[in-house]
Amino acid sequence: MVTQAGAARRSRSKFELYMWFFTRVSGILMLLMGAYSIIYANLMGGRGVMDAGAELRWAFFPISFHVSSTDVELTPNFQNPFWQFYSLLLFAFAATHGANGIRVILKDYVRHPVLLAWLNAMLFVLWLAIMGAAVYLVFAAQGA
Repeated sequence: MVTQAGAARRSRSKFELYMWFFTRVSGILMLLMGAYSIIYANLMGGRGVMDAGAELRWAFFPISFHVSSTDVELTPNFQNPFWQFYSLLLFAFAATHGANGIRVILKDYVRHPVLLAWLNAMLFVLWLAIMGAAVYLVFAAQGA
């Protein structure tokens, strides 16, 4: 005998499962990528020059006008295609991870389906704007 809850679970899209898995994997990858960036910053001459706050800014936002208070030169490394891709990937993980968390919270607390659809649409537009800003910052913006 098939219960109503079992039928609802089977008929649900696999999108929720994929996003649940993505959230776990992206959280772990963001931690590892941030740690790698901090280690790289120290190996490239940041040891003794930067304090912990500057190292964290380097790890998550390696753009020259963001960490201009340090003596570490950022622009040549940031113009490297590897670091551009790395930074964009880290930003994409963070933005998508956060947007999915907000989407789940909205799903838990907003009961009206039309309002939920509008809020999800606005969240998606915000996510697109954030990703557009990330692409601009990584590829087009030049440091001071």
